[in-house]
Amino acid sequence: MAQSTESPFLTNTSMLVEYVPVLCEPVGRMVSKGVFLGDNPMKYTLPLLTSQIGLVTLLSTILRLLLRPLSQPEYIADILGGIALGPSLVGHNQNFFESFFPLKSLTILDVYELLGILFFTFLVGVRIDVTVIKRAGGLALVIGIASFFLPLITTKALAAVLKSHVKMDKDFENSLPSIGFLQSMINFQATYSILADLKLLNSELGRLVLSSSMISSLCSWCYAVIIKSVTFTKDGMTTALIRSLLSRLSLLFVIICVCRPVMFWMIKNTPEGKTLKESYVCTLTLMVLGGAFYCEITGIEPLVCAIFLGMAVPSGPPLGSGLVDKLECFVSAVLLPSFVVNFGRRVDVHHITKSSLGKVELFIMCGFLGKVIGCMVPSIYKNVPVVDAFLIGLLMSCQGFIDFQFFSHGLHLKFISEEIFSEMVIMAILHSAIITPLVRRLYDPSRRSVVYRRRMIQHSRHNGELRILACVHQEDNVLTLTNILEASNPTRESPISVYVLELVELIGQAMPLLISHKTNKLSRSNTRSTRIVRAFQQFEMRNHGVVMVQCFTSIAPFRTIDNDICSLALDKVVSLVIIPFHKTDGQAIKIIQKKVLQKAPCSVGILVDKETTKTLKTGSGSGAWFTLHVCVIFLGGPDDREALAFGTRMAEHPNITVTVIHVFDNELDHVDLIETQQDLSAINDFKIVHMDNGRAVYKEEGVREGPETVELLRSLGEGFDLMLVGRRHEENSRLTCGLLEWCEVRELGVIGDMLTSSDFKNDASVLVVQQQPSQVDVVTESSLHWTSREEL
Repeated sequence: MAQSTESPFLTNTSMLVEYVPVLCEPVGRMVSKGVFLGDNPMKYTLPLLTSQIGLVTLLSTILRLLLRPLSQPEYIADILGGIALGPSLVGHNQNFFESFFPLKSLTILDVYELLGILFFTFLVGVRIDVTVIKRAGGLALVIGIASFFLPLITTKALAAVLKSHVKMDKDFENSLPSIGFLQSMINFQATYSILADLKLLNSELGRLVLSSSMISSLCSWCYAVIIKSVTFTKDGMTTALIRSLLSRLSLLFVIICVCRPVMFWMIKNTPEGKTLKESYVCTLTLMVLGGAFYCEITGIEPLVCAIFLGMAVPSGPPLGSGLVDKLECFVSAVLLPSFVVNFGRRVDVHHITKSSLGKVELFIMCGFLGKVIGCMVPSIYKNVPVVDAFLIGLLMSCQGFIDFQFFSHGLHLKFISEEIFSEMVIMAILHSAIITPLVRRLYDPSRRSVVYRRRMIQHSRHNGELRILACVHQEDNVLTLTNILEASNPTRESPISVYVLELVELIGQAMPLLISHKTNKLSRSNTRSTRIVRAFQQFEMRNHGVVMVQCFTSIAPFRTIDNDICSLALDKVVSLVIIPFHKTDGQAIKIIQKKVLQKAPCSVGILVDKETTKTLKTGSGSGAWFTLHVCVIFLGGPDDREALAFGTRMAEHPNITVTVIHVFDNELDHVDLIETQQDLSAINDFKIVHMDNGRAVYKEEGVREGPETVELLRSLGEGFDLMLVGRRHEENSRLTCGLLEWCEVRELGVIGDMLTSSDFKNDASVLVVQQQPSQVDVVTESSLHWTSREEL
């Protein structure tokens, strides 16, 4: 074994090559003629490679399905699939191992393994948002630094103690610095994978962990370069050190001053909304391969080029998301399984001995505790709850593909033995397998949305400020939203604060972002975000002094973006969240709406813009020409009372007419006295406030059963521009009896779904309102069959 150095994995590999076996392969042994002509396909290169990739993919898929109930991350199943095919399990059979991993296949597997981890690392770099490191707060910075250096110090101290007090063989003693360094490293990929599987990417905890892991990764790279420089200087290799540093600086110069400007040129020449050209994808792929070739020539680890080149790619669409769309499937389906197969054949649990395992596990636990303490101490000092601080430490200690590649690199350079390598891999898998379900058990991001003060329009002060959060995921939503806000009657006595949240799906960028736009410093670019912000800025200017607008953009996975909606609603103390809805929306948008309805800390309005009406078009702004005819359908219940409260506020606008239609049961044989009293109180409030208002109309309509309710709604005709209705109604009410079976979109409720149906010949927009649920309501709602946890 090589002598111990301070810096594992940084010596030029060519210095360690002594004897290389030469394999002679007959020409034409690539493709088999087939079994019917007497050929054995496993003796040929291509069938052997495809069988290796196919078998590990099949095994990994089966393991993913088996481990899913245990809340295990996907990469654990992938690695276990590779290990299962290796000498640890199936490959322990000598005949299978020799036929499945013949000597001639190893060279090709090595090439595919390097390509797999190279492009995987490149895509990890693409997902890294470099600006996050620049914007990272003091807590993320301290956690990132402490979580690397504290375990490094503790493992070095443990190594010194073991050397002086424990008898061990020379090979194991020489491996101690390498083990300590590997256990101190924190790689961004593992943290990202765990958070993605746990759906915590855009949670407050997830953002802090991601920022900290990026900083910690940067610390480990800088430390490695510094130690290499010190080692070269001690060995009298000053010239080699200078050449090494110059080669690295040259690489960074080319990436920053040549490759990145080319990437911006590609973005400039890609029209908005269009996919990335194939020629651009090929050019970027050649950059990765060319950079890796340069690194091999100069003795730099190729992963260094891949990660920095990926970080140079501008985040988001069209370049970042386009690259992920084009490359990720091929990398994850073909190249990464090659890495898993080749990695798994090196792991052999039969090499593990009790004496060595105990010492290695001691090092691993020392590094683990160092990371946890390094995360917990600054977190608790900054008033982070103890449980959350502990979870930060757990998440930062997870290891993934890039860590495993460093393990393999250490084995290749003979800094660690096969026994230590197998022990470190198995323990890394066990730690991640324990940490993931533990975090899922302990952390509940929805608990932040629990509020004990009612936040709704009905309970807001008549002369107080009204706060509304308006969500936008298409530009078509903007016009109707601004008109709804104008209809809310902002005045100096009762102004409106509008928080606009643009919803953007996270593609090609790992770090979820919540961006606050400064309307006085807008970009001159004609992007969708800029156009949306400008539209609401113009709305604010038209209502100067009575409307305040603040715009945000949430870039996050759609399956967890509801966390941003609920968190912003909580932080800004809003009374109403408005989410646009269209029946052509994808399943992801509909799931967002379901989650917000269930978790929002305030009332929720789902805005269905069936068609941009002529009145709303001409009324796009404040002024004498803004006219609107609003209809409130009132059947009773908390949601209808909230809709009526919103309609009551709208009726105060000088250019808006509000008609309230109270639909009641003609043959009422049972009465919920509390609900009935609250309904009558809400109606009386409307009558009293608008007693002398000729633009406020109140009507009563008696019906006996559900079909009569349908006929009543059909008879309303096309005289309205906006209809307000509550989402939920009493299940046993005869007013809606028999209508639930015909409801297509349960998020809109029975009446809302009916009004937005194509069978109803009216073009009025519909705002379906749900009053802020109490904790009892939340439990009841979550038990309904259409909001199953499986679907959410």
